[in-house]
Amino acid sequence: MKQKKIKQSAASRVFDAANVLLLGGVSLICLVPFLYVISASLSPLSDILSRKFFIYPKHIDLTAYKYLLTSNTLLKAMGNSVIITAVGTFLSMTVTVMTAYVLSKPQLMGRRVLNAMVVFTMLFSGGMIPTYLVVSGMKLTDTWWSLWLPGCVSAYNMILIRTSISSLPSELEEAAVIDGCNHFQCFYKIVLPLIKPTLATFALFYAVGYWNDYFNSVLYINDSTKYPIQIWLRNIVMLSSGGFADASSVSDLGYVPPQNISYAVIVFATMPILCMYPFVQKFFTKGMMVGSVKG
Repeated sequence: MKQKKIKQSAASRVFDAANVLLLGGVSLICLVPFLYVISASLSPLSDILSRKFFIYPKHIDLTAYKYLLTSNTLLKAMGNSVIITAVGTFLSMTVTVMTAYVLSKPQLMGRRVLNAMVVFTMLFSGGMIPTYLVVSGMKLTDTWWSLWLPGCVSAYNMILIRTSISSLPSELEEAAVIDGCNHFQCFYKIVLPLIKPTLATFALFYAVGYWNDYFNSVLYINDSTKYPIQIWLRNIVMLSSGGFADASSVSDLGYVPPQNISYAVIVFATMPILCMYPFVQKFFTKGMMVGSVKG
């Protein structure tokens, strides 16, 4: 049986058209600069200086990418970033979700005080110098733990995940307890499968944060063999433009043209996250809405 199409009013069609135009304009504003950067990274130096291209290159020159891909230290830095991102995301998600699960239980003694302490950390923090002194005092400098532990849990992410867990019917866990499940089994077999969209969303947030982390690496990592990709790319850009940087981390590279190499490193650092996003995109909107509707 065919369903009748609902006729839209003129005002509704105008509203939809305005939305399409507005969102299309915003998309172009975000997309055009990135296309320009890709084109610049693929263009020869002469085209960059004379600006003979806009969103697509007129001449293809892969010199910048050859410089990057022939570097042994690049592969090392990329591997470091993959390890930092993977382990950091796993640790952050594990601690955040377990904390959110515990704080979502009304029967927890001191629950209000603990939640207030979490919110307090969103408003006030010790600052950079006290944090550095704590990390240094615990002898975590020049280790990847200095990148994982100080920001392991985001209070904002934890609150949204806690809200998502609180929105689940309590009868599900009660039935599981009657069947013989303990709290860990309820958490693993009941709660986690039901909040997969939320988990995927915040795992992406953590992964992007660890991948793009730059400042903590500058503060705590002095050993060039432990540099993540962001520090390596920073050194490339600074050395190619005549600035001061750790030359030992990029010693296997020859002369790097400063203009197009800057664009190439931007593309190189951005593509892994862009490639990961489509796999969690279907969970993204749903996960954010589930975690923010109720409270």
